[in-house]
Amino acid sequence: MVEIRHQRTAVSKASALIGTLLLGCSMGSQAAFVDFTGGTVYFNDGGTATTDASSSYQNVLRFEDQGFQMEFMFSSTPQPFASIVGDYYSTGNDVIHFHWEDDGQSNTTYGEVTELRISKIDGTSFDLGGFRVSTNTAIGGGSADGNEMVWVNTSKGSEIFTVEPDDWGLGAGTDPLITIDPSNALFDDILWFSFTNDALSSAVGLGLDNFYLDEPGEPGGVDPSDPSPSNVPVPGTLLLIGAALAFAGRRRRS
Repeated sequence: MVEIRHQRTAVSKASALIGTLLLGCSMGSQAAFVDFTGGTVYFNDGGTATTDASSSYQNVLRFEDQGFQMEFMFSSTPQPFASIVGDYYSTGNDVIHFHWEDDGQSNTTYGEVTELRISKIDGTSFDLGGFRVSTNTAIGGGSADGNEMVWVNTSKGSEIFTVEPDDWGLGAGTDPLITIDPSNALFDDILWFSFTNDALSSAVGLGLDNFYLDEPGEPGGVDPSDPSPSNVPVPGTLLLIGAALAFAGRRRRS
């Protein structure tokens, strides 16, 4: 009877530990859907503005919303047209749109952006669920030529996949929907993700919308990266459960 009571006590403590750990996991992150409306724009020359699905703002240093920040990196002092947030396409839909340092092929300067980096303001980790592309083109205001090579990077890996080419503006092309596979460890518990333009890319501008952060991406999208299952670590929550069960086993044997 004493042994049975010890086993029950150990299992009860393990169950309590699992509950605590799972609660901690669920409270450790908060889902955020960033559609670029209602957030705060910070300008390179100082001052702020709030996006409202009707205004378009240039000369943007960063954009903040729901605890996340989207920061532009520049090669030199940027011209106002380099970085834009708001209703840039005049469709009543806010986006983030920017122009690269050069197009990588003709060395023509369209902007000074070298990278767009997304992270949490408090520096903690998060998951990327997906996003939508509104523009990825070699021709400003026009069609993609198929040679656009914009990379997606994270704190866990560089040049993970390239963004599909897309004609300028919402609805003008396919507006590719990227939905990251939940098992893709390269986008799980990351400190940041970013977009960069390859040296051989023809892209001059990139537009993005609808970031799914700490929540699953929109159904129907694709994950252009193809992680090998053997390279995907066991999710942290399962590891915690395993540790708790191991603790219960040790108590039963003692």
